[in-house]
Amino acid sequence: MKILVLTLSFGSGHVRAARAIAKEVALQSPQSNVCLLDALAECHPLFRICYEWPYWLMLRYAPSLRDRLSSARLKQRHESTAPIWAFRFGCRKLFKTIGTFQPDVMVAVEVAAGEIFAIARQMEITRAPILSVITDYEAEPIWVKSEVSAFTVADESGREELINWGAPRNKVYVTGIPIDPSFAETHDPKQTRLRYGIDDGRPIVLLMGGGMGPTRMDQVVEQLADAKCPLHIIAIAGQDHRMRRRLDSLRIDAPVSLRVLGWTDEVPALMQASALLVTKPGGLTMLEASSCSLPVVLFDPIPGAELVNAKRMIDSGLAVMTNGADETAKTVISLLQDQTARDAMTLNANIVARPNARKEIAELALQLGSSQERMTEHEATLLQRIA
Repeated sequence: MKILVLTLSFGSGHVRAARAIAKEVALQSPQSNVCLLDALAECHPLFRICYEWPYWLMLRYAPSLRDRLSSARLKQRHESTAPIWAFRFGCRKLFKTIGTFQPDVMVAVEVAAGEIFAIARQMEITRAPILSVITDYEAEPIWVKSEVSAFTVADESGREELINWGAPRNKVYVTGIPIDPSFAETHDPKQTRLRYGIDDGRPIVLLMGGGMGPTRMDQVVEQLADAKCPLHIIAIAGQDHRMRRRLDSLRIDAPVSLRVLGWTDEVPALMQASALLVTKPGGLTMLEASSCSLPVVLFDPIPGAELVNAKRMIDSGLAVMTNGADETAKTVISLLQDQTARDAMTLNANIVARPNARKEIAELALQLGSSQERMTEHEATLLQRIA
């Protein structure tokens, strides 16, 4: 069986979810050929500039415009993120790859990935079924395409959204959001602390900016340092090189320490060793935290899906929302001093976690692919009989 998993690297969440699904499919079906692609890496440079850059520029310099665009896409029920001709021009290499690979099932882990697969079927490049995987607590009408065979969503609210937008009820599955299996593994907090040179009893506050949009991580660090509360801050800047430079330039004095990291595979171990996570409300990040029983302080949400993600986690008792670096730091200090509150948030985190999401999604993908294989074999048999 051939499984094609497609995402777009708008932030790291979609990419991490796509990797988790690809890894699980390969685990469940070792004989299958699993191909994982980033559409932005495969597209024409001009398409990438026109499709991606306006989004980042809005996030950094005009967030209110991004908010209005997000609201309009929902209220006006937009049917696409770009014209079909733009995808056909900008993604010619990708369409060729789909035609050459001839997948038995296609898994879309970002809304534009679903559009690309739908166009590929319209162009009759492939007849493979499409599985659309939504990795936030809010969907949008663009996901709903007649070519899609099945959808997976985070919760019942997401399911009802898709159904209201026209998705067949029997095609929408509530699985949760897929995360990497490493978050279900047990990591020794003491060993993790020692790897980062921490040999005292001060708590670790894990600070993450997510993969999308500007954050004020450096301001949060400064406010925490000014509070003079004994703690260790481990800040993960990821691919945001500008923020890493800002964090590296800070001079933090005892009793607060700061360790700045770029991209790292140590996130599961660090989450399990930390007392609190301070982060933007990306859907995947919060599910990763819940799987590690880690209370969350949220800041700097992107208008749209991240605000919905935040509301879901706040209503579940896993997280609290803050406004501005000063309030974020004060909330962190307050929670570090309130073990009872953190214990309650930890208990709620265990309830929210959906550790089997990636397994259920992989099983569904393989079922769809198996159906396609049987259909293809049946067609081949009929052709032989006719011949």
